[in-house]
Amino acid sequence: MAALSLASSLFAQKIVFTPQWTPQAQFSGYYVAYEKGFYSDEGLDVEIRHLSSNSTETTTSEMMKGNADIVGVQLLSAMTARSDGDKIVNVLQLTQKSGLCCVSHKPISSPEELDSLKVGRWRAGFADFCDVLETHIGIKINWIPILNTVNLYVYNAVDATLAFSFSELIALELATGKIPDDHIIRFSNFGYEAPEDGLYVTEDYYNKNKELVDKFVRASKRGWDYTRDNRKEALDITWKYIREHNISTNREHQKRMLDEYLDLQVNPETGVADYAAVKPEVFVKMVEALRNTGHIVNNIEYEDLIK
Repeated sequence: MAALSLASSLFAQKIVFTPQWTPQAQFSGYYVAYEKGFYSDEGLDVEIRHLSSNSTETTTSEMMKGNADIVGVQLLSAMTARSDGDKIVNVLQLTQKSGLCCVSHKPISSPEELDSLKVGRWRAGFADFCDVLETHIGIKINWIPILNTVNLYVYNAVDATLAFSFSELIALELATGKIPDDHIIRFSNFGYEAPEDGLYVTEDYYNKNKELVDKFVRASKRGWDYTRDNRKEALDITWKYIREHNISTNREHQKRMLDEYLDLQVNPETGVADYAAVKPEVFVKMVEALRNTGHIVNNIEYEDLIK
């Protein structure tokens, strides 16, 4: 058996995978697929290579430089990159709903009420959504750049802050206590329903290695399905990666993150996590919104990006 295992590892096909961020429960399914042997079952030798917390690179730029084969990217960012000439393609749409929200110190009932307020936004990433929001509803927000911290909100340096329901919103509640529902705008409730996380490869890599990509996607789905049914074990596995990278967090945060992230994977139309591709009509709507803000200059077609 040892000889067979050695032989299979010698012939395993190498893949470097880079998630969007440092280790956390947002990526539990991939850790599970690795640790449970789902990738090796497909004949893959997978290296999970994270960006550092102070990296100025994006996963797309790392892939275009040849430092990663498969990466995690949010859909709006991928569409912008594709329009800018980075020939990348979506091979798995993981989340089916948007987790983006805005947390205010005061009750707020609509995005229009953000007009003229000081609102925290990340220094890197998601500028496309911020511009789409302002252009679509005709308001001007005083954006305040933030890193990956909740301190500006906690110390009242901003009126409100952008947050993801599976990440910053949890961190804010752990720091300040339960935030009232009427202090939170969930943008998906106002028609800004842009599915987010997916897996991407370059078009050239896809054309040359489609079978390899299919194996990685199949094993990753298996990892996420196992995670959904075995959350405590998945969290234990994730915690190993968190410790190895010296990430400052706590188990309660990661548990809540995992639960929320798994919920975002559920297709609202079917009620299950079926990894459905982005709908063509949603894609067209997003392209139009990005074009109106100038984030897309060169047109892209559905078939260009979605495989």
